[in-house]
Amino acid sequence: MVNVRGQLDAPLLDVGTVTEDYWERKEILLSSLARLYKPKGWRRFFYKTQAPKIVIKRLTQSDWQEIEDKNFALRAEISDESTALTPLITQYAAGKELSIDDLDKINKLGIKMRPITYTMLQTIIEQPKMSYEDVSMMMEILDDFDADTLLSYVSLMTSEKASVMKRVYDKRMKEAEIITQ
Repeated sequence: MVNVRGQLDAPLLDVGTVTEDYWERKEILLSSLARLYKPKGWRRFFYKTQAPKIVIKRLTQSDWQEIEDKNFALRAEISDESTALTPLITQYAAGKELSIDDLDKINKLGIKMRPITYTMLQTIIEQPKMSYEDVSMMMEILDDFDADTLLSYVSLMTSEKASVMKRVYDKRMKEAEIITQ
């Protein structure tokens, strides 16, 4: 690096820290609900229709434990059924054709998983605070694009948690290897 007179000695960017901090809170615009929030009165001539937003947060370990405790019986029932449906799901993911009965079984499993998803969304949505009924109503009103976007952000946040945990674990293992050598 070339030293220039008056240059600040700034630290290098730590990408790991930025990624960890980036996923603490995330704002998501729900454009399909914009039709419900039209400006009224004389302001409607000056303001555009704005899409409402929700703020989601990263779940803590206690939040995950609470979700698992609420849905313990349902999770046990789903795990029993999912072992039987695993070959069907792998065939479907590979692009092979399935019969109507097989697709119906997979759809029924997805419908059974909705209460777990709604409970998770109830916990993960930080603003506005929503009850289980509010979350289920919101998911029914959202179009496919917004619902898929919301669920993909939730999936990214949970997988980001797993990748952060793996990075920390790998870092600790390297430190332990250095100490043992």
